Amino acid sequence: MQEIEGVRYLPRSSSAGLRNGVASAVGMLLTMVAGRLWLGVPTPIELAAEWLVPRLPIEFFEAGLGIFGGYAKPLLYVVALIITFALGGLLGAGFEWLLQRTQVRPALLAAAVVAFLILFVGIVYLPVFGQGLLGTDSTSGGARTMGMYAVSFSVFGTLVTTHLLLSDAGSNHTVRNPSRRRFLRRGLVVGRGALLLAVGAPIVGRLLDTVSITSVSITEGMPAAFTPVGTFYNVSKNLVDPRVDAASWTLRVGGLVDEPFELTLDEIRALPSEAKPHTLQCISNPVGGNLIGNGEWVGIPLAALLARAKVRQGVIDIKTTSEDGYTDSIPLAKALEPGTLLAYEMNGEPLTYKHGAPLRLLVPDIYGMKNAKWITRIEAVAEDFKGYWQRQGWDDRATYQIMSQIRVPSADSALRVGTAVMIGGLAFAGHRGIEAVEYTDDGKTWRQAELLPQIGDDCWRFWQVSWTPSNGGTVRLSVRATDGTGALQTKVQAPPSPSGATGYHEIEVDVQEVKA
Repeated sequence: MQEIEGVRYLPRSSSAGLRNGVASAVGMLLTMVAGRLWLGVPTPIELAAEWLVPRLPIEFFEAGLGIFGGYAKPLLYVVALIITFALGGLLGAGFEWLLQRTQVRPALLAAAVVAFLILFVGIVYLPVFGQGLLGTDSTSGGARTMGMYAVSFSVFGTLVTTHLLLSDAGSNHTVRNPSRRRFLRRGLVVGRGALLLAVGAPIVGRLLDTVSITSVSITEGMPAAFTPVGTFYNVSKNLVDPRVDAASWTLRVGGLVDEPFELTLDEIRALPSEAKPHTLQCISNPVGGNLIGNGEWVGIPLAALLARAKVRQGVIDIKTTSEDGYTDSIPLAKALEPGTLLAYEMNGEPLTYKHGAPLRLLVPDIYGMKNAKWITRIEAVAEDFKGYWQRQGWDDRATYQIMSQIRVPSADSALRVGTAVMIGGLAFAGHRGIEAVEYTDDGKTWRQAELLPQIGDDCWRFWQVSWTPSNGGTVRLSVRATDGTGALQTKVQAPPSPSGATGYHEIEVDVQEVKA
């Protein structure tokens, strides 16, 4: 404690300002996340990610997916949070520095900083990063986003100011009762921490439930014929997937049609429906990967809606727009094919939000990225429309490659010479079906495997064979498939980008000699 001409001052370290700024940034972020979860307002982190991801080279995207797997997006969020906390800490330290050298009141300084942040977001940030994520009505979406950000910045300014008013910041501030001031400041720290914890716990809980993590269906041994909803793989472009209010949701059908219309979910469910088993596979699925699942879906034929709308001559693609701003398209001929559905049920239950509720697209023969989720609008367009991922360089046709996998035995299994073991797995080629599956244990001689009964025209096909190893040591097992057109799966190894992975799936097993 210093005493100058009878006046006592309590000097403060720069770390106090940092802690104040970080704590205030936590309150600001909780406000933003609450706005995202309950009001649908995208956070600045999402806006930046939405702008960045389509501009990344495919190779960079694939490398990130390969290194971090399904946690690549949450890790991006964590990095962004750390940066936000750091910026908040710097602002808090800046407050302390200015107050110790000027006569400016804390509330006035906080108001100036909040005003600057609001102007920066409105003039710079949203025009650059806000394209495509503010909803179909960019005016109302932008106004709602600006309003939420203004509230969040005000929370930051209020928390910083409240702490400073009860602190001893500023060399011109006379401390008449330092003990009482210390008590108040410590009480403020504890009270603010308790408040942030009480308010933040349900928000963080809801966020963890909603955050989009690329999940895979990892099963021991052979998968079930129909993948349970809870373990069905999930991929999206989002950091936080949308939760669409089914009661207020409508599907708009328009574009180059004579009779555009809108339907509620109840009206869609009242239309003649179809039940269809259908396998989905992500275009990012590597050879032997688990980004694949099979479900029993219920929905309405897309062709029926297009017939009602009376599509005009000259239409090339049917474009879909989703609640999260995702866009894609399929050729008109593909949209009119039997089996192209708008699904609202999966495995006997309404779609979950993670799988596209209230309505998603299912298209035969095409990778999952073009089977759009959370659809809000369908448009007939007179162009070959390039969607979200196609603008990044992914294949626009996205036709399924022929694939096959060994699921049993698992890699590195310990087997015995002369003891029979079941080899089994799955094969898939979209609507083309699977005509044959072969395996080899020496890389030269291919032997026929048994195909199990077909589940559906657009479903994976299980296969199995009894194999008795004759020699000890490490044995490499390989599999390949032939589709329903007679085309043989290629041996050429290719990464998922840009048209889906190719190559044989191989595993190594350890075959042990039987001791006498």
